[in-house]
Amino acid sequence: MLKYQKIVSLCCSLFACSALAAPLPEPLAQALEKSGFPASSVALHIAPLDAPGATIQLNADVPMKPASVIKVVTTAAALDIFKPNHAWYTDVTARAKPDAKGVVRGVTLVGGGDPHLMVERLWLVAERLRAAGVRRIEGSIRVDRSLFDVPATDPGEFDGAPTRTYNVGPDAMMVNLKAVSVTITPEKGTHWATVSAFPPLDGVRFPAKIRTTAGRCGDWRRSIDARTSDPTRIRFKGRFPAACGPQIWHASLWTPDEYLTRLLRYVFKRSGIAWQGRVVPGAAKSDDVLLWREFSEPLSLVVTWINKYSNNPMARMLFLRLAHAAAHSREEDKRPAATLEASRRVLNDWLSDRVGIAPQSVYVENGSGLSRRTYATAKSLARVLGYMYRQGVMPEFMASLPMTGVDGTMRRRPLAAGSAHVKTGFLQDVRSLAGYVTDVEGRRWSIVMLINDAAPADRDRAFARTLLEWVASGRGDAVRAGGN
Repeated sequence: MLKYQKIVSLCCSLFACSALAAPLPEPLAQALEKSGFPASSVALHIAPLDAPGATIQLNADVPMKPASVIKVVTTAAALDIFKPNHAWYTDVTARAKPDAKGVVRGVTLVGGGDPHLMVERLWLVAERLRAAGVRRIEGSIRVDRSLFDVPATDPGEFDGAPTRTYNVGPDAMMVNLKAVSVTITPEKGTHWATVSAFPPLDGVRFPAKIRTTAGRCGDWRRSIDARTSDPTRIRFKGRFPAACGPQIWHASLWTPDEYLTRLLRYVFKRSGIAWQGRVVPGAAKSDDVLLWREFSEPLSLVVTWINKYSNNPMARMLFLRLAHAAAHSREEDKRPAATLEASRRVLNDWLSDRVGIAPQSVYVENGSGLSRRTYATAKSLARVLGYMYRQGVMPEFMASLPMTGVDGTMRRRPLAAGSAHVKTGFLQDVRSLAGYVTDVEGRRWSIVMLINDAAPADRDRAFARTLLEWVASGRGDAVRAGGN
């Protein structure tokens, strides 16, 4: 045993020793057999991070679909390249400053690719414009989306659900994720539930109430059957199960220009700015004057929202931002239009030059989990985790991952002992997780699980829980010492 430990110590770096791979420990082998997944469809990589030791590997070099776990790579690269304080900005320009009556003409919104430009900040922009003397905007408002050069996306192409907000494509001037959140709240002692929508859109109506029904909650979305053929008058057919309590239905039903037109009309009206035009595509002119520059939240918060809540539109926007890495130290206004190909080149260079990963072991189509072309090996994901663990941005990166039993997508999945910060992934026939486990002795481990097979009755969750519990309980230390 002592001889084995000396060999491990000599061969292993602080990250882990992939060459000395331990066999699958008996409890994990039994859990895999019980799960019903063929061993060939499962890839595992478990490694100590703060001391030498052997890794546990299964099919770790086999490329597999990672689903939303690929967001770990997108957010890690962005944090390492741009640093946590990085921010985006959105400009509002016009042909001239407001005249004596507060009128401005030729207004342009110049999209800066802000992944989290929400309606609250749009209200703030409107208030800033009013404070600058704007009382009326004449004509159409141009929207300059030239920062992104990406093909138009069909929101229903991936899974046939075009109104679901996770299918919203990237837009250099995306506001509020192009979505409306409809809250349905059952009224006690009645057979009705109230319906409220936020943000309000000019000219778009929702029913004030919807009938409720008794019985168990079930699939409440199917129970109410939203009718969206007319995006200005949303209707619900069916009855909402009162047992579900308050629920929120997120929907994206409008083109980018229509959504922004209706939202701006409402926001400007509430802020005391008159405007009756429409949003139209168009580029800002070189001699326009700047009315306001709105800065985003810092990257550290953006990656947290992406990872904690597995936000696909934001991940896709962040991925496109990687294309501007070369221009990061130069004048921002001279940035070229971001393309998916340019972003992949930057990501591949980062994986190769900084992380030490062969580019062919990872392919990222758009930065989010909504891809069946994206692939990665468990070993490559583990190496990203190990690399980030040794960087100065490690605290921000680890904290961005959902914590078991506490928040994000892991809030309802506590551990009996220890803790974990892990990103999960879910697609049809794909289940995955990747992140960090802190065991009962305070030791840190990286863990990656990729399953590419039909999931039999939630057994993927049971298997993932066994993996996390086994490492968190400290039993992985036996492998560190050379045993099972």
